[in-house]
This record gives sequence, C-alpha cells and structure tokens, in this order.
Amino acid sequence: MIKPTSKLGESIMQLIAAYTNFKDPLGPGVAIQRKGAVRDFFVQRGSVSFEVHDKRERAFDVEIHVTPPSENTRRAVLSGSIHEAVPKVSEIQIHHVCPEWASPCRHEIAALLQLLKECEDNPNVILQWRGIEPDNKSENTPERKDDVPGSRKSTIQQLRDNMPGRFINFKEEANDEFELNPQMQSFFSFPDDSKRTTDIISQTSISTKTNHERTINIDGENVYPVFEDAIETIKEYLSKH
Repeated sequence: MIKPTSKLGESIMQLIAAYTNFKDPLGPGVAIQRKGAVRDFFVQRGSVSFEVHDKRERAFDVEIHVTPPSENTRRAVLSGSIHEAVPKVSEIQIHHVCPEWASPCRHEIAALLQLLKECEDNPNVILQWRGIEPDNKSENTPERKDDVPGSRKSTIQQLRDNMPGRFINFKEEANDEFELNPQMQSFFSFPDDSKRTTDIISQTSISTKTNHERTINIDGENVYPVFEDAIETIKEYLSKH
C-alpha cells in the first residue's frame, strides 16, 4: 500500500477510498501497482491513462477522465492549496474493459494508486490533469523584449524585414552619441543612388528632449530604442571579430 507523504497524496487517497466505497483492504490492485505492472502513464487536460499488465499478453487500458474544475477550485489551487485540485468521486469517470465483475476492479484500483504516486512525484501532474495553469507572471509586469531568447540577435533582421527602405541616412543626420564605422553606416543608410532617401528623411525627425532622452520618430512612433538595441548588437559582434 502506498503511504501518502503530502496533503495532496492524502487527498488522492481519500478519493480512492470513496471510489472503492471505503473497501479495506484494497485487494489485488495494491499488489499489481506495487510490482510495477502499471505502466505507460500519460496525462493531458481532462484525462490520464495507464496500461495495466496482469497475467495476459495484452495489457489492460485504463483511462480516468475528470470534469473541469470550478472557479472556486481554480482560485484555491492558484493561491497555493494544490490539494484542492483533487476531484470528488462524482467528478471522475473510469473507462476500462475488464472480464471481471468486480466494481471497481483491481486494474482500476491499481491505476488510481499509480496516479497517486505520479502526483506525489510531480505535483504538476494534477494541475495538467485538471487543466489548471499556474499564473507565474504578474499582470502589471510588461514582457521585455530582451527576455525572449535570441531577440537581440534577430533585431537587425527584424528591422530589415519590417521596415524595408526606411532606414535613416546617418551621413545626413549627425549623431554625436555613437561613432559609426563605414560598415555600420552602410548598414543603416540608403544606397547613394536611392531616389527615396530625400523623401524618407523629410518624413523622419530626430530630436533631443530636455532630459536627454533621444527619439527617432517615424510615422509618429519612437523607434529609437530599436535602433539603439541594433547598434549595441553590432558593436558586440564587431568586438568579437
């Protein structure tokens, strides 16, 4: 018999006891689970499944389905009471074809005991089964672009893809904050024979605010942080080559 080591395990054991109508002992199902005959565990939202190997060539399939949790249950779990995710007997349904007349049969009991073990080994199993996703992000914390893996490396390519033909000609607009070498000037500038250079520059304004916060306005949007990130990425690249 599995002895629960957590409040979550105790709650699942209470579920098993209620499902078996408080049968004691639980019988051959305990021996089946104890000898490792419950295998191929799979969990997804709303169901878990097992294969129970018991004295025949083909294993018995056992699926345990559960109804979605109520909002009260969801809030309780997200507040830290993970044992509240354990469903009531009326909220589960076991699908299993068995030649035995017993209800529940030993294969169902073995599967329930294995579910208890899986949940104690990894509490995320009960969350995935019930379809409850932990809220690890604060709603008031905006997602930073730098937090996305590889975002800095792809900044330049995104600029080229999303703003074709709209780069600033740094040769015409002086920028005393950065010293650009010919490679960087070539990257951010239009070709010398481009006919659109004058039109684009006339639509683009570079200004310095009193608090020294620089802006590059294109169509009313400040894209200076994007260019600043791209320049920093290029500097890092050139320093390594």
